[in-house]
Amino acid sequence: MLHHIRSSFSGLPRAIWILALVSFCNRIGTMVVGFMTLYFNQYLHFSIERTGYASACFGVGAISGVYIGGILTDKFGYYRVQLVSLFGSGLMFLLAMNVRSFEGACIIMFFLALISESFRPANSVAVLFHSNETIRTRCYSLLRVGVNLAVGLAFLVGGILITFGWHWLFLVDSLSGFGAAAIVFFFLKNESPKHIKLKNVNSETATLSAYKDKQFLIFILFTLTGAIVFMQFIWTVPIFFKTIYGWNEATIGLVIAFNCAIVMFVEMPLIFSIENKKNPLWFVRLGLLCYAIAFAALILPVKFAIISAVIYIIVISFGEILVMPFSSNWATTRAGASRQGQYMALYNMAYSSCSIFSPMLGTQLIGNFGFNYLWIILLMLCGIAVAGFYFLEKGKKIRI
Repeated sequence: MLHHIRSSFSGLPRAIWILALVSFCNRIGTMVVGFMTLYFNQYLHFSIERTGYASACFGVGAISGVYIGGILTDKFGYYRVQLVSLFGSGLMFLLAMNVRSFEGACIIMFFLALISESFRPANSVAVLFHSNETIRTRCYSLLRVGVNLAVGLAFLVGGILITFGWHWLFLVDSLSGFGAAAIVFFFLKNESPKHIKLKNVNSETATLSAYKDKQFLIFILFTLTGAIVFMQFIWTVPIFFKTIYGWNEATIGLVIAFNCAIVMFVEMPLIFSIENKKNPLWFVRLGLLCYAIAFAALILPVKFAIISAVIYIIVISFGEILVMPFSSNWATTRAGASRQGQYMALYNMAYSSCSIFSPMLGTQLIGNFGFNYLWIILLMLCGIAVAGFYFLEKGKKIRI
């Protein structure tokens, strides 16, 4: 087993490890985002309504940033966009530390998200340039392992830093952004697109705009559908554990940490074993079925709370492991040689927009009909997404 785990991490290009380190630094440098609502409500004393508006500005900025980041990546290359985004994020955290008014918070959150999220399509395109089709899924998995580790540490370190003062949270996030920018500058400078010949791109869509590629738009629609389902894990499942199971915040945090642990320890060895064995969309469909099984477990009576939660967290974790790296791989291989940034921006926008759609859908359904109704709707959405990806996998045209 140890040999298999070591093998799963071997054979990856040096640049991929650098990109994974950059992603780790970038994600751990956004720990303030995880405590954003608490900061607005408890420290700046915004009302719940104003806290929601300020947080929504971050979501709008994230979608805008991913879109603009894709355009800039195609125009200037992934190296420059990552460098500017990371350095700009460091500056924005310093500015955000000094904002006290509601209007200022809305503005700074929008631009913070816009600048920081422009990093995502550039980072995805960088993986495309530095990998080939035989290892690309594993390369995306390595980045996800780094991100999951960063998220876990961000919540842990962030909670400790808050006890010493909120300003430490912003300072550490700022330093993390500057540090990630330095890594890009010193270690990726000589590996920019002008030094690399892109291989294994789709000749069918070589110059086609992502917004005119109907099959890709269908892929994005079903990706968004699956993302809305998965993101309930962040927005509504903790509320379910609190209100229905009666668990405290520490228990809920432990459950979320278990998800991060499964992803960190299982994803790379599993992907190493199965990549290139089937069409990537086959694994995406399997992952969506895992989503459905996970949320179906929450319909069980409350007396089975522990069993339901264990099934849920294990199965949703395996679903995440299958869906995200394989869908990223399919998106990059669909992109043409001159449109990688545009394609990856649209793909990342599907997930960024969930910061608006997922809580909106989940909370409204819970408030009006209850949790079980939400879980049933999620099962239906999984079924729709599975059917959609089946037709895409089989190469059947879907009219829109």
